[in-house]
Amino acid sequence: MKYFKLTAMFLAIVVVSGLFVSCGCIGTVVPPGTTVLVLKPRGAPVIKHEGVYKAWGRDKLYFVDTKLKSYSKDLKILCADDINMDVSVKWVGAFKVTTNTIDVIKTKVPAVNIKRDDIRGFQLSLDQFFDTAMGDMLSSIARTVVSPYITDNIREQRDELRTLIKNAFLKRMDTLKYPVETADILITNLDYPHSVTAQRQRIKEAELQDLENAAIAKAQVAKAKRDAELAAERGKAQLVQAQADAAANKARAKTLTREILAVKQLETLVKLAEGPNNNTVVIPFDA
Repeated sequence: MKYFKLTAMFLAIVVVSGLFVSCGCIGTVVPPGTTVLVLKPRGAPVIKHEGVYKAWGRDKLYFVDTKLKSYSKDLKILCADDINMDVSVKWVGAFKVTTNTIDVIKTKVPAVNIKRDDIRGFQLSLDQFFDTAMGDMLSSIARTVVSPYITDNIREQRDELRTLIKNAFLKRMDTLKYPVETADILITNLDYPHSVTAQRQRIKEAELQDLENAAIAKAQVAKAKRDAELAAERGKAQLVQAQADAAANKARAKTLTREILAVKQLETLVKLAEGPNNNTVVIPFDA
C-alpha cells in the first residue's frame, strides 16, 4: 500500500512536470539593451526591462530593442534665395516601453519572428520603426524649418535651426503618441553645394585682391605725397642757396673798382707770360 502511494505521488509529479514543460514555462534572463513584453491570453501584459522573465506556452513574447541609437537623414533643402543647402539631421533616442505604448509598438513596428534558446517570439526593431514611421517625418520637419532662411548667414543660425526642428519633432511625436523617447536632435552638417562654395571662394579671393590693390594704391599715393614734399623742400633749399649766391655776387661786385680789375688782369697776364712757349703778350684793351 505504501509502495502504491509512493508510485502514485511520483506519477503525479511526472504529470505535473510534463504539463509545465508542455505549457512552456521558462525562466530566462532579459538580454542587455532589450525589454521583454509577455502578452498573456488573460490578464495584464508583463514588462521586463531586466532580470528574469517567464513565459508559458500560450504567452506571446516580444523583444523590444531599447538601446539608445542614432539615425541620420541627409537632405538637400532649397532655401529662400534658391540655393540648395546640404543638411544632415540626426535623431538620438530609444523606444519607450510602458503599458500605454505597447499597443502602438505592436501596431507601428514590424515584427520579425525570432528564436531565442527554446523560446519563440517577435523582435521589434528600432531601426525598422525609424525607417517606416519617423525618418520621413524628421525630413519633412527639417525642410519646413530650414527652407524659409536666406543662406548668407545660415551657418551662424545652426543652433536656432536645431532648436526649432527639435521642438517641432517632439510636438509631433507627442501628438501621435509614438513610443519613443528623444534624447536629442542634432544638425551634423550644414553646407553649401560645391558650385556655390566655389563661387563664394572666387568672390572672397576677388575681395582680398581688391583689398590688396587698394592697399598698394594707398601706399603709392602716400609715397608720391612724401616725394612731392621732399622735392618742395629741396626746391626751397635751392632757392635759398641761389638767393644767397646772388647776394654774395652782388656784394663782391660792389667792392671791385676799375683799378682793382686792371691790376688783376695784369697779374694774370704776367703768369701767362712766364710759360716757356709764350712769346706774345696780350694787353687788355682798357689797360
